[in-house]
Parts: sequence; C-alpha cells; structure tokens
Amino acid sequence: MKTSTIGVTALALVLASLGGSFLGSAGSQAQEASPSRPSHIHAGDCDELGEVIQPLTFLTVPGGEVSGNADAVIAEAAFTSIPRSLDELLTEDHALKVHLSREQIQTYLACGDIGGTVDADGALIVGMKELDGSGYAGIAYLVPAGNGSTSVSVMIARVLPGGEGAPAAGAQTETAETPAAADAAPELVDVTLTNFAIDMPTELAAGPIRFSIVNNGAAPHNLVIEGDDLRKTLANNLQPGQAGSLNADLPPGTYVVYCPVGEGAHRANGMELELTIT
Repeated sequence: MKTSTIGVTALALVLASLGGSFLGSAGSQAQEASPSRPSHIHAGDCDELGEVIQPLTFLTVPGGEVSGNADAVIAEAAFTSIPRSLDELLTEDHALKVHLSREQIQTYLACGDIGGTVDADGALIVGMKELDGSGYAGIAYLVPAGNGSTSVSVMIARVLPGGEGAPAAGAQTETAETPAAADAAPELVDVTLTNFAIDMPTELAAGPIRFSIVNNGAAPHNLVIEGDDLRKTLANNLQPGQAGSLNADLPPGTYVVYCPVGEGAHRANGMELELTIT
C-alpha cells in the first residue's frame, strides 16, 4: 500500500537523522507490549496547545514473537481517517501530540507541529519531536483522501539520542563547549506552584529554557510567561500533584509570570512575579 510504504520509509529516515541508537528487540524473544497511546490533533502548536479538534486512533505495538533482524526498531503506529481536509489543517496552526497512556494522559511522549512542504502527491510528512525526555520520536504522515477527508498515519519509536560506544575513527564530535551542543541543551528551571505562590528563580540567562512545573497546591494552577510580543502558557491546568513542562526561548528583557486560573483571582492572591532575563 503506497501510504504505508512511504510512511514507514520516512519514519526510518527521520529517526536516523536524529543521530541516536534505537531501542530494538532482542532476537527470538517475545516483543514487549506497551499501553495503547492516545493521540490527538490540537489547535495551536507544541509549545502552546489549544483545544483538541480531532481525536485519533490509539497507537499500539504488535504483540507476539519477533522475526527477522534482531536489531530491528520496534515502532508503534496508528492509522486514522479524519473528516477534515489537509488544507484546513494547514490554514491555521495545529499540532499532533502522543500521550503515554489513557491513565497518564498528562504525560506526553512526542509532538509535531503540522506544517512543511507538501509533496507532488499532496501529502505532508511531519516530524514529531521528543517531549520531556520520553525517549520517543517519530513522524506523522498526512494524505488527502476523498470527500475532503485526510488519512493520518502516526508512528513513533523509542530512541536514545547520542547512542552508546565510541565514535568511528576520524569522526568529528561536538563537545559540551561547542555552540551546536549548547544550543541543543535548554537550561532546566524548577517551578513550584502552591496556594498562592510561585517558587522559581527571578533572574535567568537568555536562551532556551525548559520550565519543569509541579503543582503542590490544593487547587488547579497554571503558568503564564508574558513579555513583549511573547506569551507562553501550559496547554492545560495542572491538577494538585500534577507536573508539566513549558519550553521557551527567552531574549533579554523583563517578563511577568503568573497563574491565570480563577479569571485573575490566583494572580491577585499572590501568584505573580517579575522575571528578568539577561
């Protein structure tokens, strides 16, 4: 089938481009089962997800004995026909996200912003990046179908960025001091939300930052970072005990950080601070 062939080939190319080694199966052993992975198409982008506009079929991995090459990469996949055209998905920002499981719906594995160059057949391949150190990356393959619908194939596989072992003789490697490596590693910042306070640093260096946010309060909370022409927020409120992450590339300046829950009530009760980026 043309869609499956192109989709699987593209998955291999995308995963190979990550430069990592893959977690495959052990030869002749039973393939490990995984929970069904919910996936959805959202309004917005991976950093600022909006509402779910289209649920997709859960991703699964085939069970049973592994045959063929013992080093084969085990992929999880789902195929869905949705009553929305690809043009509609490209007219405004949309993103596709895969969750860990139905029970842990707030834990995300991978996300892809829907966009790129449509090929000669009208199809679009979207790369899906790893989220929160999950170890999973993959692709989504969107193909226009009849009556304004779209066939959506989502495939992910577990990868270990960088792999193991020594580089080949003569190969050039990047150290932690090279610009490329520095650009790839965001600063990790812990944020704790309580009733009613935000505990986090108030001065940070400019550049990519990953805010690791936990709600230790007794009520739902969220986090907004606002500055000139920039606004970042969690897609969903964090319930008590839940955690999430927010990625932002912040240039120098002054930002306000606050909780937007309660139509401004949490902010008015003290969940607001000033963040200086230098």
